[in-house]
Amino acid sequence: MDSRPSVQYAHNLLRAVLVAAVAVMSLVATPGVASARGTVVPLLDCVVTNGDGSWTAVFGYENTSSSPVRIPTGPRNKVTPAPVGSPQPTTFQPGTHRGAFAVPVARGGGPMWHLDGTNLAARLGSATACPSAEELPANGNGAGWTIALAAATLVGTVALQRERRRAPAGDGDA
Repeated sequence: MDSRPSVQYAHNLLRAVLVAAVAVMSLVATPGVASARGTVVPLLDCVVTNGDGSWTAVFGYENTSSSPVRIPTGPRNKVTPAPVGSPQPTTFQPGTHRGAFAVPVARGGGPMWHLDGTNLAARLGSATACPSAEELPANGNGAGWTIALAAATLVGTVALQRERRRAPAGDGDA
């Protein structure tokens, strides 16, 4: 019995998996958004008051450009005082986007988002109360990984199908 067809199938499957992995890495590692000029301004969506005296500021943004605008974390895109990590977005899709990120505040004064020349301070009582906690942003909405996985699956499937079409039909010859 010839084992070449199963070896060829394993080779093709490995190739498809590698193509899918490369596709996922390219989607995750590179934003793929060219910088575009437009007006990007920060918005204070709401605040959440906690029982222990702490509170959370929820920020959004408005991009008046017709294409995504990339503003890396730095002097033109920073939150002060600096929270743990850098929660603010760096790619701003066109339109108004509510609940882009949230900044917890232990007590006292709140954060300020410095974005593309506009400074927006969040103060307790300076915005409306937020809706229930399940509607607040945690760390994005989780759709990024789902989209990347779906795209990688599609690319891998197409690559596997193409490879199967190119491979000659096994006739059992040694």
